Amino acid sequence: MLLTVLWGFLLAIFLLPQTISVPLFLGLAIGSSLFLALLLFPFLKKAYVNITLWQFRYLLKQETKWPRDITLYINENGIERNSLHNNVNKRLQVAWDAIERVSGDETNHYLYVEARETIVVPKQNQMLSETEQSKINYLLQQNLNITL
Repeated sequence: MLLTVLWGFLLAIFLLPQTISVPLFLGLAIGSSLFLALLLFPFLKKAYVNITLWQFRYLLKQETKWPRDITLYINENGIERNSLHNNVNKRLQVAWDAIERVSGDETNHYLYVEARETIVVPKQNQMLSETEQSKINYLLQQNLNITL
């Protein structure tokens, strides 16, 4: 909105004749800039969301940390997560007892290890066979009391 007011003010300064008095000139410039902002308000309200999404998409494209290849190994002792990024392999091993909290939505289980560390386990994965998926579900049910 402020940019619209500024553009309206600058447009009024260039379009209004310079021969009128200064108070009238400033009043017309401010009034026309506010009128332009109010006139374009519905468009700006819709455009704001699109512009913000465009900015976030641009920033995410510039971010090189994500997405990265992540492999989960789930066994009786806990979960091991390996992530590969720029030829650096980050490995995290978590025992079942170290998982502080569990939540989920329609597609994923979220296992909170620390305040800043979460392991996301998909509920269904097309790359796994049905027996592998059932074994993962059994381990999650047995160790975390997740109802599936």
